[in-house]
Amino acid sequence: MIQNFFKVAFRNMRKYKGYSFINIVGLAVGLACVFLIYLFVQDELSYDKFYPKSNDIYRVASKIKMGERKMDGNTICAPFSPNAVADFPEVRYAVRINFWNNVLFRFEDKQFVEDKFLRTDSTFFDVFSRPFVYGDSKTALKGKNNIVLTQSTSQKYFGDLNPVGKILTRDKDNLYTISGVVEDVPENSHFHYDLVGLLNLSAEEEDNWFSDYMQAYLLLQPGSNYQDLEAKFRNFLVGHMGPKLIEVLGIDINEWEKNGNEFKFYLEPLESIYLKTTTENQIEPVSDIKYIYIFSAIAFFILLLACVNFLNLTTARSYTRAREVGVRKVFGSSRSMLMIQFYAETLLMALLAAVISFFLVELMLPYFNEIAKKSLMSSLLWKGEYFLFMGGVIAFVVLFAGSYTAISLSGFRVLSVLKGEVQKGRLGKRIRAGLVIFQFTVAIGILISAFVIKEQVDFMQEKKLGFDKDRVLVVDRAYALENEQKISIKEKLKGYSGIEDVSFSGMVPGRGTNGWSMYKEGASNEDMINFRLMHVDENFIDLLGLNIIDGRKFDVDRLSDTSVFVANQAAIAALGYKDNPVGRNIYKPGFNQKGREALEIIGVVEDFHFESMRDKILPMLLVSNQNDFKRYMLVKLKPENVMDGVKVVKKYWTKMTTGQPFEYFFLDSDFNNLFKGEERVANILSSFTILAFFIALLGLLGLVSFEMQLRIKEIGIRKVLGSSEFSLMVLLSRKLCLNVIVANIVAWPLTYFIMQRWLSNFVYRIEFPWYYFIFALLMSIILAVVTVSGHSLKIARANPIESLKYE
Repeated sequence: MIQNFFKVAFRNMRKYKGYSFINIVGLAVGLACVFLIYLFVQDELSYDKFYPKSNDIYRVASKIKMGERKMDGNTICAPFSPNAVADFPEVRYAVRINFWNNVLFRFEDKQFVEDKFLRTDSTFFDVFSRPFVYGDSKTALKGKNNIVLTQSTSQKYFGDLNPVGKILTRDKDNLYTISGVVEDVPENSHFHYDLVGLLNLSAEEEDNWFSDYMQAYLLLQPGSNYQDLEAKFRNFLVGHMGPKLIEVLGIDINEWEKNGNEFKFYLEPLESIYLKTTTENQIEPVSDIKYIYIFSAIAFFILLLACVNFLNLTTARSYTRAREVGVRKVFGSSRSMLMIQFYAETLLMALLAAVISFFLVELMLPYFNEIAKKSLMSSLLWKGEYFLFMGGVIAFVVLFAGSYTAISLSGFRVLSVLKGEVQKGRLGKRIRAGLVIFQFTVAIGILISAFVIKEQVDFMQEKKLGFDKDRVLVVDRAYALENEQKISIKEKLKGYSGIEDVSFSGMVPGRGTNGWSMYKEGASNEDMINFRLMHVDENFIDLLGLNIIDGRKFDVDRLSDTSVFVANQAAIAALGYKDNPVGRNIYKPGFNQKGREALEIIGVVEDFHFESMRDKILPMLLVSNQNDFKRYMLVKLKPENVMDGVKVVKKYWTKMTTGQPFEYFFLDSDFNNLFKGEERVANILSSFTILAFFIALLGLLGLVSFEMQLRIKEIGIRKVLGSSEFSLMVLLSRKLCLNVIVANIVAWPLTYFIMQRWLSNFVYRIEFPWYYFIFALLMSIILAVVTVSGHSLKIARANPIESLKYE
């Protein structure tokens, strides 16, 4: 019997080839979108779950409030971890990690600049367990100068040889003994490493409760409640850090908190860091759980669009299938048997669509990986959970799209059908109009959202940043040059006609800053202000085109300029120095009962963006000292000689560093990396906008073509009575345009509300572009009319004799 149901279903598909094709193609495209987003979401949700003990690993984070400044950080002081193990029985292991990048390693004649050198504690692999290819995880980090390589790094230096026992040289004379080779860290991790060595901290660093340059991860005992542990952090903080604050800074933590300040530690579950962390300055870029919700919603609505196509065509064809139902009932078919028949038809089309969608996913996956910045593999499509998900989606399609058909058509009364009393227009007319409106509402909403996100991304990339990022070549590892060499290379490069200026700095905009808490004039010990700090030289302000609005810039000939600041407007506002800030002082804390050190403000620069535009510009201090650590060399190139300028810089760099690798980037493209997350969302939305409109228009084409077939005689009569082809075209398209207009009216407020919520995440953002409403209206009407115009014109031009000759 079941075989008979599918035979009949197949015959019906062959009988109505056009409508079957539209249903299957629409479902296939919809299912392909759903499966692509499923792969994306599964990958995003899988981050850090590959570690065997991932459920019990937590990262220590801190929330700090100092005056108006609120900070949510994931870097903490060095003594936290060993003291946590000693004080809390719940803590099994505590490991600290700190990354060094742009580190030069050598083995014989091979040298590479490594960006992922992880310094950590000896118990790292007890927490973050990974299979070892060579060596033993228990002893790999026991030696002071031991180092562990990943498999790909080992391959780079040693090929297929076992490197254990060989010596790597870091920079000039730091020697490391290779003690193990570990499998590479999978992509779905919130941090990656290529080499792992020990922290090797000094006794002073181990007891410095005011450092915050490393992350700490705790492995808790199985069954421990991390929230119970968090509740103990307050007493831990007061007990350990409280005495140090009084001893070093003269600050009583209780008094400090009474002034409205706050400091607390909390824990982030390892598996939630990638999607749910709220902390600043991540080790590597992370995502946001809200994008999982957004893309999941898009997948659901696109699937609904495909199901709506099926519903629309089914209700439109209900009149033609009414007689079939009547005849089947006369020959003894029960309502339940008819319902099974209609469900079988839906299931057959859904299965065919699923097969086609599999090939569509294979075809679309490379492009999707490119826009989503992923490396999803088609092999994931053969996993058991994927087929389970696919089965659930198909079941949803069959129940959602097939139930109306099964219930309504099987419910026809035999006598009414055979007497011709089932009227063409009465069955589902309003439902079809509502479904068309729903389809276009979804498509228009996705379209407007994509445009708004794209415009926000463009705004962030093109907004006046307060500095000139164009044609700025940034050479990394400038600390390879001695001070005398820096002076020499400056002079040589400035002598080249294609170079405008040269500067050295510790940081560049977009790559983070250091922090420094200080006092304004007359402040109490508890009243500190947190500033961002950037170490620069005397050319930095001119090279980046920062606008001095008061005072002066640094002068290399003034010895006193090594202990002065140039502040931004946000810093002046935080200090409250509204009138004549130049010449006033900021006070560096006096450590260990020493008096505060006064540092003069010599100039004020206009605010400039040195971090993401999601956040407001923070108080920033520029400091210039020849002996300060400066990682970057900035070279301003002239527009007509950019590539020649790069070659000149490389020549002098290679000569002065005796052949060290020349690592560089351009500031404009590097700064734009801050917006990659939003750019990715915009690209994905744009792609799904096209697919959503394709599905909606495909269904519309099938629906309109079927309804027009029912109106052939009406059109013939109108032509006989003198109607022109144009008036008939208007008649056939008028209702469609009205439905599209209603869809726009429904979509506008919904999209406005959602996009306003999204834009509220940015301090610097566009005003909502109202003109996109009009653009979406015109675009949707034009696409709808063009889609059905060919068929409408064919009907309007048909010879009325052909449609009326049997009347």
